[in-house]
Amino acid sequence: MGIFSSPPSAPYVPPLPAAPPPPPTPVDQAAETAARQTQARLAAAGGVGGTIATGGQGVTAPAQTTLKTLLGQ
Repeated sequence: MGIFSSPPSAPYVPPLPAAPPPPPTPVDQAAETAARQTQARLAAAGGVGGTIATGGQGVTAPAQTTLKTLLGQ
């Protein structure tokens, strides 16, 4: 980049290809009904509420901090 040179030109970038067409939407009423029934069945199947083993306070039992000795004493 001297005093008498011009700034470098940008490299050639080819034009982007055309966007693909949008996917077709289901127009069959049976398919829409089945999809709604499946979503309702999955929503009614349950959640993570049954897997929570602690309360809002967390584990309230004291932690075992002593080491075991020989023969389980």
